[in-house]
Amino acid sequence: MAAAQLAERQARGTRSEAERSRDQLSGRLQGLRAAQGQAAARSSAMEASIERLSAEGASARAEAEEAVAAIAALPDASAAAQQVADARSQAERSRARLAQARAQAAAVERSLAEAAARIARLNREIADWQARDRDATDTGEALAARMAGLTGERAGLVAEPAALDARLGLLDREIGAADAARTLAAEGVMAAELSQAELDRAARAADIRVADGREARATLAARAEQLREKVAGLVADAGERFGETPARLEAPEGKSADQLENGLMAMRAERERIGIVNLRADIELGEIEAALAQQTAERNELETAIHRLRGSIGTLNREGRARLMAAFADVDRHFRELFVTLFGGGSAELMMIESDDPLEAGLEIRAQPPGKKLQSLSLLSGGEQALTAIALIFALFRTNPAPICVLDEVDAPLDDANVERFTRLLKHMVEATDTRFLIVTHNAVTMAAMHRLYGVTMAEPGVSQLVSVELREAERLVAA
Repeated sequence: MAAAQLAERQARGTRSEAERSRDQLSGRLQGLRAAQGQAAARSSAMEASIERLSAEGASARAEAEEAVAAIAALPDASAAAQQVADARSQAERSRARLAQARAQAAAVERSLAEAAARIARLNREIADWQARDRDATDTGEALAARMAGLTGERAGLVAEPAALDARLGLLDREIGAADAARTLAAEGVMAAELSQAELDRAARAADIRVADGREARATLAARAEQLREKVAGLVADAGERFGETPARLEAPEGKSADQLENGLMAMRAERERIGIVNLRADIELGEIEAALAQQTAERNELETAIHRLRGSIGTLNREGRARLMAAFADVDRHFRELFVTLFGGGSAELMMIESDDPLEAGLEIRAQPPGKKLQSLSLLSGGEQALTAIALIFALFRTNPAPICVLDEVDAPLDDANVERFTRLLKHMVEATDTRFLIVTHNAVTMAAMHRLYGVTMAEPGVSQLVSVELREAERLVAA
């Protein structure tokens, strides 16, 4: 994740460099095109001057010829001498004007040649800058595509902990359900084992009772047989002795053999009603324990992954706190220096509030302009708040420079003296850093300190056009 963020920052920096180079190339290309237009205008003016000087030379020649003809036509010698002298002086002036016109024409021709050479050089430079502009555009597009890919990869990495947490929650629920199923299965197995033990004990007791009943029945049958034989003997003896049959004998006390048989049959019927024992209970319990072991292993793996992620997050937080404190110290130091520079004295500081953890703390700005007490930013005037905010912004850019900084109407609450302080500080920032500042303003003092001005004009009704002026180039043209 840290590697993806580093790659993203590098891609952003490379893209910013490419965009800044493209902007520089565009500005240079516009300047070359303006210079080409100016050279074409000067060439047209020089051609007009050549035509005018040629016309003046032809006029001077015609005047000289008229003077010579007038000298030849003079009848009086003295008057002719005077006219000849006048004609000669006029001819000398015409020759001087003709020589001057020729010199100016030669100078104009040299200027035309230099302008043509400069136009050719400018055309070559324009082609070169256009090629570089196309290369910068291609590089920017490639960097934009790479940045989009890194953004997608970063989104996937950021979403991975949430997916792991969701999967861990699902596995926790599955493990809970498996534990509940295991508990129910164990209770069922225990209940079945208890029932089976009770049934085994009842069956053994019933078998014992049946065996005892059979033995008692056999004993009783044997005894009954003996009794019947004895009764028969007694009856025979009684018949022989008394000549009468004795009364029928009563059944012995206790349960009879039929009652014991009926009891045995009842116990067998009860055993049949209980049903068979689940012999797959041990197998099902083993399967549930295996599934539980697998889920427990997966849970342990997820817990290990979570511990690793939390360790990584802790490492990132520690590194982030260290970097944040280092950056905060640098920003605070630059903010103090720039505040003193803008206000011409006083003091200011940045404070972390509301938490001891730098990652969760808030930020408070305390400032003391010259002649006032130390107080919060909200208690300062509008101009003081604007200067304090400018000092903080420039402190951030001195700590971590960016390729472009856009300031929108930051000088609106400032008076002329503070605007001059702002422009001096802005020039210092331009010289000390590689940041290009774009200022949106209506203040003439601020505009006079800029290198290039951009404005919108409406040459035709309903049609807006962007106009740019390079102030240094304009100064050179005015001086030329």
